[in-house]
Amino acid sequence: MSVRRMSRHYRAWIAGGAAAAAALAAPTAFAEKKDDNYFDPEALERGAKALREINKSPYAKQVIDLSRQQEVTKQQEGKTKEAEFKAQAAAYAREQESIRWEEQRKTMQDEAQRQAQLAQYNDELARKRQQGEHELQRQRNQELVSMQEQAAARKEAERLRIEQQIQAERRAADQHAAELQKDVERAKKLAEAEGRIKENRENED
Repeated sequence: MSVRRMSRHYRAWIAGGAAAAAALAAPTAFAEKKDDNYFDPEALERGAKALREINKSPYAKQVIDLSRQQEVTKQQEGKTKEAEFKAQAAAYAREQESIRWEEQRKTMQDEAQRQAQLAQYNDELARKRQQGEHELQRQRNQELVSMQEQAAARKEAERLRIEQQIQAERRAADQHAAELQKDVERAKKLAEAEGRIKENRENED
């Protein structure tokens, strides 16, 4: 057999071997798409026929090696995809962890801001309450001072009234005493005059 025929024949068997490998893998692949209880006898028959043809071929070892290489390649591709998936999952997990920590940081920051606002509100409320208490105490003190001033004014007015009353009564008493003195002096003068008249009459007699 010439090299050209051998090469062409080899390529044909290689293609046939690949087809046979695909045929052998077809029942499993098709079964994976179905449930576990599914069985395809035609696919199994095609795989067995392809396997018999491969075994009869002088290139059976090369076909099997090719099939194994293809299987190894698929496994490597599967591992590569699995590694990529794990890397993507790890990156996603890191991203989610970062998002979680950022949300937790924002939550803590919002809580701190809320606590600060609440403390400021309580301080403002306490300050206003203290101002209100001071204003109320000032008003009470002012009212007390006003009441004391009014009481002092009433007391002074009463003292002035009593003093004026005493002075008026004293003036009235002095006036009455003066009038009595005048009456006494008038009566005395009248008596003296009557006594002289009587004495003169007696002297005339």
